[in-house]
Amino acid sequence: MFDKAKIEELYPEAVMIPAMKIHASTDSQLRAACDSGDYFGQLKKDGYWYQYEKHEYHSYLFSRSTSKKTGLQAEKLANVPHIAEALAVLPKDTILVGEIYYPGGSSKTVTEIMGCLPAKAVERQAGSRGLIHYYIHDILMYDGVNLVNMGNELRYKVLEKIFHLYSLDKYDFLELAEVWYDNLYSRVGDALASGEEGMVIKKKDGLYIPDGRPMWNLKAKRVDFADVVIIGFEEPTREYYGKEIENWQYWIWEMPSEEMFLEYLPIGAHYGEECISGRNVAVTKPYYMGWHNSRIKIGAYDDEGNMHEIGVIHSGISDEMKKDMTENPDKYLNHVCAIQCMQKDSVAKTIRHGFLKFMRDDKDARECKLSEIF
Repeated sequence: MFDKAKIEELYPEAVMIPAMKIHASTDSQLRAACDSGDYFGQLKKDGYWYQYEKHEYHSYLFSRSTSKKTGLQAEKLANVPHIAEALAVLPKDTILVGEIYYPGGSSKTVTEIMGCLPAKAVERQAGSRGLIHYYIHDILMYDGVNLVNMGNELRYKVLEKIFHLYSLDKYDFLELAEVWYDNLYSRVGDALASGEEGMVIKKKDGLYIPDGRPMWNLKAKRVDFADVVIIGFEEPTREYYGKEIENWQYWIWEMPSEEMFLEYLPIGAHYGEECISGRNVAVTKPYYMGWHNSRIKIGAYDDEGNMHEIGVIHSGISDEMKKDMTENPDKYLNHVCAIQCMQKDSVAKTIRHGFLKFMRDDKDARECKLSEIF
């Protein structure tokens, strides 16, 4: 914790709650959490953590990094006057947590704004790059009420309510972190494939532990690149069970099987029309479109020249590519592609949460070695 006397001297009224660290999970930990139903997910942006504090006479924006001069968290609100003005409507003694970032940018572009003097930061934001964004994902205090000892889900619901109550949604540079509850493990892969920095998986009843690294907040983040060989394809999942079922457009008519008749049509029994004429079934888009290659098996060669399968990729493959892989599989089989993954298992020689980046026609398949990947 920080020196309270020093805080009061330099930043009157400030609370300065140390940031909670996020546990970098293994794939098994991540999958177990995602499948448990006890967690929800929030996207992680490629920016920097900042804590906003609004008090009666002062407002602050503290970074995670500690100033060598003061020993306290660095304060940067003057670099983002547009954010200061927008959040001024909040009641006193309110503390928000989020990431300062540029959509489509990186942490480097954030440093160009937050790492310079206020006048230069304002000047740079007046250019073509535009105003920097604040992606808000947590709240630690509201109107003097300490929320630190409340669960993650409850704190988020408070944040969501006040975000709309004070019309913060009218600013395009203020963003409320969206949350997901279902299909979390798949959503992690989809988020990584779409170019997001990662996802934080939070336990619903997990508390905020200042300067701690609790196991109930897990981080899934983009990490490793690799060049691999496409060695095969997998058939798509048939039936669709997603949450878009009411507006789903991919359906097929399924005729009743012989087993259905035997089970539901005993002699003299009454039976429904579905058992006579069939039923309408929601199916996945790849199955409906006849794209037989919606997942690709990937591999690499050992030092003796033997091919080893190291995983399956289903994220990052466009609809156009799925169609083309079905119609022209030879364009892809035994060809090299670049992937990015969340984790490499150097013992099992497998990858986790891989997604396709692009094809590499400039590289021979024999150059893809297990020893280089792992």
